[in-house]
Amino acid sequence: MNVPKQDLIVRCLKCGQKNRISREHLGDRPFCGRCGASLDEIYIQCLRCGRINRIPEGQVHDLPRCGKCGAPLYTDYVLDLSEENFEREVLERDETILVCCWTPDSDLCRRAMPALTKLAPKYLGNLKLYRLNVIENYELAARYSVEETPAYLLFKKGILIETIVGIASLADLEKNLRAISRR
Repeated sequence: MNVPKQDLIVRCLKCGQKNRISREHLGDRPFCGRCGASLDEIYIQCLRCGRINRIPEGQVHDLPRCGKCGAPLYTDYVLDLSEENFEREVLERDETILVCCWTPDSDLCRRAMPALTKLAPKYLGNLKLYRLNVIENYELAARYSVEETPAYLLFKKGILIETIVGIASLADLEKNLRAISRR
């Protein structure tokens, strides 16, 4: 069975129908296209060995690994931004987007990246996460007045609604995201 990299196959346990959903809609609690039942299992093809892995719905956000070769089934939830793709990926989107502005030589930023990677699967489908290297994209960082790193820029429907500076722990970042999302 060949599955496009952007799609997942989800089998309905009630009627057996195979449903194809895109990864960006994985967190939206998919339902079967035939019978309308909630989809409880997700089949993910390993990109390294090709094996189809059955992942229970409750474990899909726990960074699952292939049962055969041990490779992560998702390579990266946090995508890189640059000046070339910023407008297309952030400003022209209707989703809520969090951009982590970072510098490779900062200890605080090096601690923030693993926290961001752990946060990403939790908000899958509700929040898109990106990272922006401010050294390589200094004009873009200057446009949004990023002077300290890490800095987090939260966009809703292409509009900057919040800037958070200096948070490196997962708990602090989640607390701020919950407060912002209540607005």
